[in-house]
Amino acid sequence: MVIGSTRDFPRSLWLGRPGTPREVDTAVIGGGVVGLSTAWWLQRLAPEGHRVMVLEAENLAARASGRNAGFLLTGTPQPFTALAEEIGRDTALALWHRTRENRELVRGELLDPGRVDADFLPEGSWLAALAGDGEGDAAGQEEALEASCAELRGEGFDDLRWRPAAEVREASGSRRLGGAIHQPRDGGLDPVRLCRGLAADAAARCGASGGFEVRTGARVHGIEPAADGRVLVSAAGGEVLAERVLVAVNALAGELLPHLAAEVTPVRGQMFATEPGERPLTGVWYINDGHEYLRQLADGTVVLGGARQTAAGEEKGHVESPTAKVQGALQTFLADAFPHLDGRPVRHRWAGTMAFTPDGLPRFGDVPDVPGASYAVGFNGHGMSLGFVTGRHQARRLLGEEVGDFLPAPA
Repeated sequence: MVIGSTRDFPRSLWLGRPGTPREVDTAVIGGGVVGLSTAWWLQRLAPEGHRVMVLEAENLAARASGRNAGFLLTGTPQPFTALAEEIGRDTALALWHRTRENRELVRGELLDPGRVDADFLPEGSWLAALAGDGEGDAAGQEEALEASCAELRGEGFDDLRWRPAAEVREASGSRRLGGAIHQPRDGGLDPVRLCRGLAADAAARCGASGGFEVRTGARVHGIEPAADGRVLVSAAGGEVLAERVLVAVNALAGELLPHLAAEVTPVRGQMFATEPGERPLTGVWYINDGHEYLRQLADGTVVLGGARQTAAGEEKGHVESPTAKVQGALQTFLADAFPHLDGRPVRHRWAGTMAFTPDGLPRFGDVPDVPGASYAVGFNGHGMSLGFVTGRHQARRLLGEEVGDFLPAPA
């Protein structure tokens, strides 16, 4: 007779007996850019002796933080004018300011001083329109981007420049592009090296005191109030007892925090990378309202992602496997828009799960019924553009500072 299934008995009697929980001041659940940035800022801002532990289910940057194109970007690929219509001008403008703040913090605290070596190429970014063939709304893309550039410059983004189609085509080598917004202080980096560097730098600063610890392979199964007012975190490898907890698991938020399941939707993004070769393209490029994005690494490797709109209904969920349909669309885009980069053998194809919210804004808040636990999730593909400044905001909040809202509420 079979009683239940093996899923009903995940551990033996002996493994099921609780051990002594590890005690820390703050536990951060999630070893991506937001979680590690929060931990880094905690180590920087907290009083001496404050103990921080990062709990990561797999390896650092195993999910979206290690599967993106590595854009350190100002703003969003969507034209500012359209974004302002959707969420309100004040919120849209605040989002742009936060991304600029994030870029300058990453550069000023980590990259430029050499605390973290993330292969940063400070060659600028381009938000470019896809030129049309007389049909569709390509002309509308260019008009919206040019109007957005003018509005943003009027709001203090003085280093943004509008580049007409002729200049963009010369810079890109592509005859399929129209005008673009150019931001010279943006750039591209290795997102995994950035995340690992955050952990390594925080650990080095702690030295022998042991105030900073990362546990990989520590999948968290649940969080609950402890009898003494702290938060009990149940995780593979042992329980953790913390004064404060931050959940920073992005697309997996709905699994750990069911009240967010309807707010945070997992959506697959796909990419590929070619063999190295000649490098005519500098900077990072968002094209066609962000539907396609690409860059070349220092060795000439072409990194291309997007084309999700070609299979929009099929890309929801947690499956992180590339598909022939989207990969084929990416290959077609490269051949059409950048034929001088096409034809190189593809050496990597991959997918990663992003977290999308109904209004395109991240979600911050307190975990219901678990005092001391909070969350920062749902970054809509903009984790690299917001992660470090989010980490500072969350660290200050965890330390009891009055920090206000990260962004004003949408209009």
